[in-house]
Amino acid sequence: MADKAFAGLTVVDLTLGVAGPYCTKLLADFGAEVIKIEPRDGDPARRMGPFFQDRPGPERSGTFFYLNTNKKSVTLDVHTEAGPAIVRQLVKTAGAVVESFPPGTMDALGLGAETLRALAPGLVVTSISDFGQTGSYRDYRASNLTLSGLGGTMYTMRPGRHPTERPVKAGGRQAEYATGVLAFIATVAGLIGASKTGAGMSVDVGAMECVASTLMGNVGEYSYLGLSRRTNPFPIHGYPQGDAVPCQDGWVSLTPGIGGAPNIAFLIGQPELENSPLLAEPRARMAEPDRFDALISPWLEDRGKWDVARQAQELRLAFTPVLSPRELTEDEQIRARQFFAAAEHPEMGHVSYPGAPAKLGGSPWQPGRAPLLGEHNREVYGRLGIADQELAALRARGTI
Repeated sequence: MADKAFAGLTVVDLTLGVAGPYCTKLLADFGAEVIKIEPRDGDPARRMGPFFQDRPGPERSGTFFYLNTNKKSVTLDVHTEAGPAIVRQLVKTAGAVVESFPPGTMDALGLGAETLRALAPGLVVTSISDFGQTGSYRDYRASNLTLSGLGGTMYTMRPGRHPTERPVKAGGRQAEYATGVLAFIATVAGLIGASKTGAGMSVDVGAMECVASTLMGNVGEYSYLGLSRRTNPFPIHGYPQGDAVPCQDGWVSLTPGIGGAPNIAFLIGQPELENSPLLAEPRARMAEPDRFDALISPWLEDRGKWDVARQAQELRLAFTPVLSPRELTEDEQIRARQFFAAAEHPEMGHVSYPGAPAKLGGSPWQPGRAPLLGEHNREVYGRLGIADQELAALRARGTI
């Protein structure tokens, strides 16, 4: 079997939560040896739901499992006297360090980038924080909610039909996952650069900027047109634009597109309405969305979403079903791509979870499980020459 893309790369993972662990998960899933350094009580993600069989526990978190597949877990309190020295030993054979401490913490611990590169000259050090290592916000703390607001995405999270409604955030932890993806890309870029020059690199990732980079044309529209878009998607073609409407078995997302809305008349069996202003003129639909709903809702309520989508697409209408998590796992395209992976876990048993986000030809991605807390202490610390007796002493002192 061919080597995985990052085979031979060792990463020291000093991240917690979502953004950093997602960055290092992608490295691990594509072949890097990722040594996850956890506090003695574990990554806080171990206390995030959902939990297996709805019973909380550090080895039963679905969130932690997904974010930490294929990693090796060691416990270490880096704030103890011996902690930083052990990290420095681990770094000597690493190609990258990824950390998510508040800015300044690594330097205070004696683990600053220059100190670490003195031990491993080609080392890439990626620092992930809420606002980056510089600037007036650098010492502020943030959450997914505040990052969504400060990064600008929340401003557009309003339905096109009601552009003056209060902004809301996107579902899930999208700000943190976006940061994790971009931190992964930046780390890989750093590794490529280091491989060419032999010199290491520092990578500074600020979550606020990562979120702002996902705004598509919103900032450009303001720069060039003075337009601050209030909804996303922008209903330039009239209501509905990306709105979800109810049908017999769930929801359908409606996006008529440029000039496509008149075909709705044929979809609902009322061809005489083809030239109706409500269908032919975007501004008319924006002005009277309730009339549009009254026209199409009775037709939708007796039909399944897949039937609606197929009929609409035959008329070149961009309608699509809105899938629930259960429906996503059963979707024929997802199954054909073998997207969902499975692994056996000592406590949770058989676990199914989202698999490879991309397929690399000639570089296999393989499923795996998340580690138990401190599962690899003996293996990893043994490489450093720390024998069982010394491990026991470090444990007694509260170091590991």
